[in-house]
Amino acid sequence: MAEHLPAEALIPWLQAAGEELQLDISEVNIDTILGVAGQVAHTVARPAAPLSTFLLGLAVARAGKDADLQALAAQLNARARRWAEEAEE
Repeated sequence: MAEHLPAEALIPWLQAAGEELQLDISEVNIDTILGVAGQVAHTVARPAAPLSTFLLGLAVARAGKDADLQALAAQLNARARRWAEEAEE
């Protein structure tokens, strides 16, 4: 069973997964991605977290070399907060 680990403990897994999928993980910002997952899990729904981080990855891939992970993550976090506010109304 998986346990809660500090972000840096996930690096070996990311390296193995990246190799398996033939991806360069050098630009993966663990804290940013986990931050989005946490925001979405707490303001939208837990199952929405992995789906949202997948969408974040697609948005970064679509933007290519001009991708700004921090800006896209902030945009998605803001949308999750608005979603929660709208649900309260």
